[in-house]
Amino acid sequence: MAFDTLKKAQPENVRLLENNRRKNRLAHAYVFEGMAGTKKMDTALFFASMLLCNETDGPCGACRNCRRIAHETHPNVYVVRPEKKNITKTMIRDLQTEFHKTAVESGPKIYLIEEAERMNAYAANALLKFLEEPHNDVFALLLTENATQLLPTIRSRSQTLHFHTIPHDIIIDELKAEGYDDEEARIAAALSRTTDAAKTWLNRDNFRDILELVGVLYEALADEESLVLTFERDHFGVLRQPDDYLAFYDVFSLYQKDLVYGKMKHYTSIVFQSKRPVMDRILSQKNRAMLVEELERMVEVRSRIDQYINVRLATDNVLLLMERRMNHEA
Repeated sequence: MAFDTLKKAQPENVRLLENNRRKNRLAHAYVFEGMAGTKKMDTALFFASMLLCNETDGPCGACRNCRRIAHETHPNVYVVRPEKKNITKTMIRDLQTEFHKTAVESGPKIYLIEEAERMNAYAANALLKFLEEPHNDVFALLLTENATQLLPTIRSRSQTLHFHTIPHDIIIDELKAEGYDDEEARIAAALSRTTDAAKTWLNRDNFRDILELVGVLYEALADEESLVLTFERDHFGVLRQPDDYLAFYDVFSLYQKDLVYGKMKHYTSIVFQSKRPVMDRILSQKNRAMLVEELERMVEVRSRIDQYINVRLATDNVLLLMERRMNHEA
């Protein structure tokens, strides 16, 4: 497990758990709350490794115990996941039965419940009874996107840790480590809030076609060519359905934001770094107010695509606005 990356992604939560352990103040139950992709499960496995690692200064992530925890094969770590979208009373009863057995190996026992909000009423009440009688060296980790969907009595017996979105630079580093192109990784990270969401972008069949289409439009703008005619010529086969237009406007808006950053001289915030020469030509002919107005129009059209607007006509209007703004005082 990449604990170094985890500590950068969720530093406050990791530090809190480490401090609690060092001061012998670990709670018997924790609620990890945060959107999908915020490394709640990674943190839960870190917690288990922190308690079971063979190394004195653990968790090391490399010893036999840490490796088994990472692969969810350690007998002292029990993971509950929804089946058919629910966590049932039987699943919680099985957990309790397992934890009442004589331990196969020494050390604390940790149970992790993913998507804990999916416990039905019977399961939640069964878990509550388990929490009401805490055992030494037994720890519960409840992972959820929304802690308010858990029973208030469960929350009151747990310490809640809130997981924030992952910084873009960490998402970029993780994507690059898997072999993705540097600039494409930056673009996908800027369009996403998690590494998995960024991978979804990168694995879209038409992702690179959309990047090319947006690039061609801005090159035409820099060359003072017709954007409407350029779009008419190049969008066929790339934008076939509403979802494609949503993706197009996400990328289109991201490029436009880069222009705004460029006008403000916030060059390190620019995502499309390879397009800087084209951007500079456009920026010499537009002021900040123009760029912001165009960006606002893009965002407005994007927000209305699901409302069955004539997206092609709306797009032509955006492109015409961008054309009219050329050659004004920058």
